[in-house]
Amino acid sequence: MIQVKEAGLRKCVFAKIFILTALFFAVMAVVSPLWADGFIIPRPKPGEKIPMLTVKYHRVHVNISGQTAETSIDQVFINNHHREIEGIFIFPLPEKAAISDFSMYVGGKEVKGEILDRDRARKIYEDIVRRMKDPALLEYAGRNMFRARIYPIPARGEKRVKLSYSEVLTEENRVVRYIYPLNTERFSFQPIEEVIVSVNIDARMDLTNIYSPSHKISVRKLSRQKARVSFEEKQVKPDKDFVLYYAQSKEEMGLSFINWQDNDSGYYMFLASPAYAEQKEKVIAKNLVFVLDSSGSMSGQKITQAKAAVRFIVQHLNTEDRFSLIDFDDGVDLFSSVLLPAEEKNLEAALRFVEEVEDAGGTNIDEALQKAVELIGEGERPHYILFLTDGLPTVGVTDTAQILKNISQRNRFHARLFVFGVGYDVNTELLDRMSAENRGTSLYVKPGENLEVAVSRYYEKISSPLLSDLEVDFKGIEVKHSYPRTLPDLFKGSQLILIGKYSGSGPVSITLSGKVGQDKRSYVLENQTLEKSDRYRFLPRIWAARRVGYLLEEIRLNGERTELVEEIKKLGLKYGIVTPYTSFLVTDEEVHAVDIAAPEAAKAFAAGKKTGEGAVRMAQATQRLKDEEQTIRVESQRIRYKEDKTFYLREDVWVDSIFQEGSPVEEIYFGTEEYFELIKRKPGIEKYLSLAKNIIICFEGRCYRIKS
Repeated sequence: MIQVKEAGLRKCVFAKIFILTALFFAVMAVVSPLWADGFIIPRPKPGEKIPMLTVKYHRVHVNISGQTAETSIDQVFINNHHREIEGIFIFPLPEKAAISDFSMYVGGKEVKGEILDRDRARKIYEDIVRRMKDPALLEYAGRNMFRARIYPIPARGEKRVKLSYSEVLTEENRVVRYIYPLNTERFSFQPIEEVIVSVNIDARMDLTNIYSPSHKISVRKLSRQKARVSFEEKQVKPDKDFVLYYAQSKEEMGLSFINWQDNDSGYYMFLASPAYAEQKEKVIAKNLVFVLDSSGSMSGQKITQAKAAVRFIVQHLNTEDRFSLIDFDDGVDLFSSVLLPAEEKNLEAALRFVEEVEDAGGTNIDEALQKAVELIGEGERPHYILFLTDGLPTVGVTDTAQILKNISQRNRFHARLFVFGVGYDVNTELLDRMSAENRGTSLYVKPGENLEVAVSRYYEKISSPLLSDLEVDFKGIEVKHSYPRTLPDLFKGSQLILIGKYSGSGPVSITLSGKVGQDKRSYVLENQTLEKSDRYRFLPRIWAARRVGYLLEEIRLNGERTELVEEIKKLGLKYGIVTPYTSFLVTDEEVHAVDIAAPEAAKAFAAGKKTGEGAVRMAQATQRLKDEEQTIRVESQRIRYKEDKTFYLREDVWVDSIFQEGSPVEEIYFGTEEYFELIKRKPGIEKYLSLAKNIIICFEGRCYRIKS
């Protein structure tokens, strides 16, 4: 415990705040604090140890109208001490926010506080860093600060803090960004019980693409100009800011293009989203065949849930759709040998067919799928086959290559094949190849997961196609390694996210083309300039995750090649992506929590196994990497992420992943005048230095070693 006398502190320029701050850190030096986006500095008596304040919940509600955002925060802090205490509440304001209003309420009463500009706030942050010898608060250097006195905080009780502020959001190329400072991992001792962020958007023009690189969000479009976005988790330590982008357009198809350039490569993201579909007739009629495995292994809960999923799909067909059902075990039973319109009498007959399905016999995958593709005929509609199985082919043709060949030869009208693998007894190679070679995707449902929910939710995503057979053409740049490799159809409420690398100087024009029935449609985004904006630093990490996913799938399905392995290792190390080749990035205790590095998956991958728990876990993990839309992060004691950089712990030093041993470094001691001069001289470096006091960082062409 560091002993600090109050009289000495009075000599400080910012005496009042630093009395509280110094005493707080003297106490908290023996325990880790828990801060949320706002935090409370308690005031102990001389020699007293006050247990940390914890956060019970953290709720954020945002209303965006045009480009004005009003953010309301509701937090409950818990005082674990035996007496009531006083504290100072500090809230680091969003970076570059233009605050128009700020209010705070405690116990139903408005609390007066003050907003400190970034220069005064920086001095406070730097002084705390010097006293505590902890760079964490550098995360907020360069931001304004709101502070207010809170008293009393009841003994063993709670203090609810509600505050709100307004800001004007910036726009680039009709793309608006909102950021909420939610980075708490450096300050968390225990998980927060509940974290909720909800955003209501009322745009000036039609809303098109809505995207978060930081969090997995739920998006519901309410009208052409309104949408609701939400993020919710329980028992978590939020470790990154909440970032949301939304695009505005007057066009029928909203197109957005963003890019990031570093010294070696250019990265781009192209987004496409149909305008809000208010009329049912805007949806394209489709052909759909559901193929249900009813072999003996499906008995019990699995067949009950599978039948419920089929019923859900039948009941949610669009009136202009055509459909049929196939039930198979060692034989094949067709509901109809031709596709039928989704009329009431046919739907009722289909539901009776489902009720009569019984589980028995073997698994004749080959014949069932041949019958399915034969039902698909030539026409203007998109064709979808949903195939559900829980086992290996045991009857008829059982060779993987031959089954794939048979499907390919008969799928003349290019039906998309969506595969649902249930349990661990499936052949992941067969299922993944079937979906990949027939422009679909694979979804695996583990034992114990609700099959009905998984299938019905997925069907909801693909039930209403708006544009099929997509193609994207770029002019002004050369693109490569773009993902996904096979473009999906665009459905009501969905959006295309295409990410890749590029070369060239632009300007960029992009044409998205597809089919609406028999009609060919094209949409053009013209004259997009290439910029190096810090807003899009996340692009390389997302691209790397997708690239690794496809490389791993290539190895899983076609065997290991040296050049693929080396590229996976290189990308994994640079971006902190755990793979079977970089599993050493996590500890032995952590490896069990990472599907792609878990012992079962790693052994299955190394042995080339196609079935079993490990194979399924590996297939799922690979699929997640291929579909990764957020910046990938793995919870590990050896890895830390900060913005676009990854750091590894090596001999008590956090080392930038791009640092090469033997490279020249400039050594600077933590907390010295040279240290803070570096921060002032190199704006932007402070967010990386906030990671640790022993760190090697490469920034703007030079490497620095900070030593404690």
